[in-house]
Amino acid sequence: MTKSTISSLRRLYERELLSSVVPFWERHSMDREQGGYFSCLERDGKVFDGDKFLWMQGRELWCFSRLHRAIRPEPRWLELAAHGASFIRERGRAPDGDYWFALDRTGKPLVQPYNIFSDFFCAAGFAEYGKASGELWARELASSSWRRILERRSNPKGVWTKQISENRPVKAMGMPMMLLWMAEVMQGIAAREELEAIVEEALGQIFSIHVDRGREAVFERVFADGSHPDCMEGRLLNPGHALETLWFAMRAAERKGDWDMIGRAQEAMLWTIERGWDKRHGGIFYYQDYEGLPPEKLESDMKLWWVHVEALCAFLLAYKLTGDPGCEAWFDRIHAWTWSHFPDPEYGEWYGYLDRRGDVAMSLKGGKWKGLFHLPRALMECGSWLAQMEATCPEGSYVAPRAGGRQ
Repeated sequence: MTKSTISSLRRLYERELLSSVVPFWERHSMDREQGGYFSCLERDGKVFDGDKFLWMQGRELWCFSRLHRAIRPEPRWLELAAHGASFIRERGRAPDGDYWFALDRTGKPLVQPYNIFSDFFCAAGFAEYGKASGELWARELASSSWRRILERRSNPKGVWTKQISENRPVKAMGMPMMLLWMAEVMQGIAAREELEAIVEEALGQIFSIHVDRGREAVFERVFADGSHPDCMEGRLLNPGHALETLWFAMRAAERKGDWDMIGRAQEAMLWTIERGWDKRHGGIFYYQDYEGLPPEKLESDMKLWWVHVEALCAFLLAYKLTGDPGCEAWFDRIHAWTWSHFPDPEYGEWYGYLDRRGDVAMSLKGGKWKGLFHLPRALMECGSWLAQMEATCPEGSYVAPRAGGRQ
């Protein structure tokens, strides 16, 4: 990339974050009467369901807090974060301290605290809010929630587990992926030695059993020895999830100065996108079956916003660190398809769900699973990396710290 290209991309990502995405949620997401955030929003921002999902509440709290810390200390962002923090603190937890999955608009519990990812995102939200606001109670709540996550991680759903795990004891990649991200979020709140140990454990699981170099694929669910159940679950690939996990791993490796691991992550990113890219219509498949058999998920050929923005993060970070032209080419290709299909210039924000051809399948801007998280996080991260690249780039083309990745 040339310096002018980098500068142009940085301005684009910053403008989309601050002029389109964040203002949409500022206008439409606050529940001023009952507290917390609305996440079920139509294309124009109209609320179509008032239920509140703790997964989404914690993510939005994290995002407004992160904006205040990472972009600029904007008072209204801190106010919006405080609005969500208060609601989650008062209504979000069951008597045992775990976080409900869903509440009605007023805060009455609707769904049991079966999903540990609600706890992950609420803990992350309180951690970031505590850092942004200086509120000691938020940091303490983040810490106690984190302790509970660590207690539950070996059996995250507890009594609500449907699977008979002893008959097929698979390991899912979601847990080490989230632990990698949380180890960053909890910096300054949990002990450094503890977080370093968690990062090592997570990276060990990802690269020893999920990243399969023989098959050149990243598998969602595997046995503890890295072998694969001979079933749909065992063949399941999720390109977006793999790329998100790999850029988390790459960033952890960068902090450690582990260039060999950066190279291995880069290598796995390239396998993932080569397989996951739709060669007929463009864009990245949501799910795939490794053998090309009928996939487990009926929505497999859809194109989702979060998959594409995590892919942008993965390939921009890989290019920033290694200067690999293949990563640059894939970033350019994913960027062109993503920005020509997902943004909504009329109402702001991005569509979340496209069909295989790239046409809008559902026009909602937020729902039970889409909220203020993946897109603004990607715009913040990419904008920050582009700014760093711009600052160090000579007038010609960008030169990475260690070109080529693996040394």
